[in-house]
Amino acid sequence: MPELPEVESLRRYLIREGIVGRTFDQIVLEDKPSPISGTGAISRIANVKGRKIKSLERHGKQIVAVLDDGVMGLHMGMTGQLNVLGSNESAPRFTRALFTLTNDLRIALVDPRRWAKLQYFETLNQALKGLGPDALDPDLTGDRFVQSFRGRTAQIKPLLLNQSIIAGVGNIYADESLHRAKFSPDRRADDIPTDSYKALLIAIRESLGHALSFIQGNLGDRGRPYIVDAHDERMHLIRKPGSFCPRCEIPLVTQKFSGRTAYFCSNCQK
Repeated sequence: MPELPEVESLRRYLIREGIVGRTFDQIVLEDKPSPISGTGAISRIANVKGRKIKSLERHGKQIVAVLDDGVMGLHMGMTGQLNVLGSNESAPRFTRALFTLTNDLRIALVDPRRWAKLQYFETLNQALKGLGPDALDPDLTGDRFVQSFRGRTAQIKPLLLNQSIIAGVGNIYADESLHRAKFSPDRRADDIPTDSYKALLIAIRESLGHALSFIQGNLGDRGRPYIVDAHDERMHLIRKPGSFCPRCEIPLVTQKFSGRTAYFCSNCQK
């Protein structure tokens, strides 16, 4: 976490704050060394100094600042957040990068667990390399979604988490979507009929859309979106021990898939 709805809310927040059209005047990075690739990477960010932000895009869980020369990719990891600071506001604790843009607009990358990634790329294609179609992309039709799973025999839950198949769905919204579509997370991909895959895509979009609407209607006092605590109303499933299926009113089952805990109903999800 954050997943697609949280990242899209963050993108909209930054646009509302007026960062598009401004130039990076100054960059201050944390004193701790960061890897140049992989989790927690801060790489080649000095290249964005003097560059103007032309647009702010999102693909899956990745935000991309398209510059007048190159792009800056941002992935929030588990706890990353971007805060536009007030004129007298100090950089928060756990700030890994502080950007000053035109007219002294300051943005802090706050990242307690240091898993967020911040990287400069020459092209947009480089920034999005390896990602499948965005879950909300209108070009991702039902037929194209079906083709993405054709010939696969793995369980459906880990496949939904594979960002090279569909970008933007993480652990929480995979569970939400599978519950809406009434599929067990351990069902084999080759055991799901074509029409059921199309229903699953609809369920994914309903889950993401519901969450995005909730976030946009419950912003912080400064309009900042917040990171989910996994127990609020953007979800139908309450992700804690002893919670019940909202349809069947029986206790939810938990099971690990690729190291991630799934919550599901053993009665209505088959």
